[in-house]
Amino acid sequence: MSDLKAIEYKRFEDIKHINENGSEYWSARELAFALDYVQWRNFEKVIKRAMIACENS
Repeated sequence: MSDLKAIEYKRFEDIKHINENGSEYWSARELAFALDYVQWRNFEKVIKRAMIACENS
């Protein structure tokens, strides 16, 4: 694994949560920061579009 990939992997691993059933999940607000979104409202638009795409598929 290249250094850049290792750094990116660690960034997501550091914000990963695990629920009582052992399922992994990430907070949208933490993901926004990890993906370098400065403002929540910009990332929220991305999340809403992704939700629509999931419903349509």
